[in-house]
Amino acid sequence: MGFPLSTTSSAAYTYVPTILKIVENRIGALSSLPEILDKLNIRTPLIITGNSLQTKTDVIKQITAQVEGSGRKVAGVHSKIGEHAPIAGIHQGMDMLKQYQGGDGEVGLIACGGGSPIDAAKTMIHLYEKEFGKILKLVSIPTTLSAAEMTIMSGYTTEDRKKTGVKGSNYTSSAIIYDANLSLSTPNSLWVSTGVRALDHAAEQQIRPNAPLPVRVLAREAFATLFEALKACAKDEKDVEARQRAFAGASMSLWSDDQIGSLGLSHALGYLLGSPYSMPHGYCSCITLGLTMSSLAKSLKGDNLKSLASLYPLIEPSSSSLSDEEKVDKLGQAIDDLVTEMQVNKRLSDYKVPESDLDGIVEKGCKAVGRDDDERLKKDLLERLKAKM
Repeated sequence: MGFPLSTTSSAAYTYVPTILKIVENRIGALSSLPEILDKLNIRTPLIITGNSLQTKTDVIKQITAQVEGSGRKVAGVHSKIGEHAPIAGIHQGMDMLKQYQGGDGEVGLIACGGGSPIDAAKTMIHLYEKEFGKILKLVSIPTTLSAAEMTIMSGYTTEDRKKTGVKGSNYTSSAIIYDANLSLSTPNSLWVSTGVRALDHAAEQQIRPNAPLPVRVLAREAFATLFEALKACAKDEKDVEARQRAFAGASMSLWSDDQIGSLGLSHALGYLLGSPYSMPHGYCSCITLGLTMSSLAKSLKGDNLKSLASLYPLIEPSSSSLSDEEKVDKLGQAIDDLVTEMQVNKRLSDYKVPESDLDGIVEKGCKAVGRDDDERLKKDLLERLKAKM
């Protein structure tokens, strides 16, 4: 099935170059870390991670062994990065980093874990540039499917629990190592829920205003790859080949370009549910992605409807007789079914989201994507969210 090219929107797009130079995507790729550090001229890396990876797994020990085995020195391990990257943890990391500013060897960062430590490291690059006028190199080693390592944006949470961030083509990974062996200690619920977040990226790239065609095409491939890989991971959480395929899908779902704000309605709702209610982004998408797809089935028109509908035949080839509206609706149902199959179908009440807050969440979410005048959509979304209580 060919990609539904628009005949009305401009084919021009802006390519945003970043400092990403190296991507290793294979089982056992961690062994390439010494060579990568050589190419980036990093002699003294500070490792940024979370508490669980540091204390409950041997992943950080494996990384440290690769660094020190190549004759380098680890500046330290900062494992105080919490969910949604609170700014306090970022400042603590900066204090550690400053001890090596101007010292022996080229300082750099290795971020390992999910989106929070990787975003924290990107924010630290921004703060370091402001203070010292120099761009730090970052090696990202993800152990979830958040795809934060691919973007030029970094999100963090302020002292008053508001989600914000910084953006810049230099505030991203210089190298990425995708090694499914390192993900085997990631709880399967965390692994597959962040995979749904990556599905969210891939789906909403199809309807994001001015999304470049190459990004949309990659995202279609990402959706098909992720959907299959996540089903395999649900059956066998130690299927390392499926996990490596999932990494490939996640990286394509959020290929770097000049992204501004939310990708779409599911992401907009997710940001309103995430930091304020301490809900991980993966679980936000598990709640919002399927229901927004089904709600949008009756609201989207023209190229946007065709583009989103083109995803359903990738997971259900026998759907050619359906209308585009039916395909989008069934796409939402298929995502909800996958979430149930993977046993990550959380409820809003699990995070103590008051039902009285849902009206405001729907209103703000629709406004964020320019659909605040679509009363039918808002009513449908509200009903579907209430069903998730």
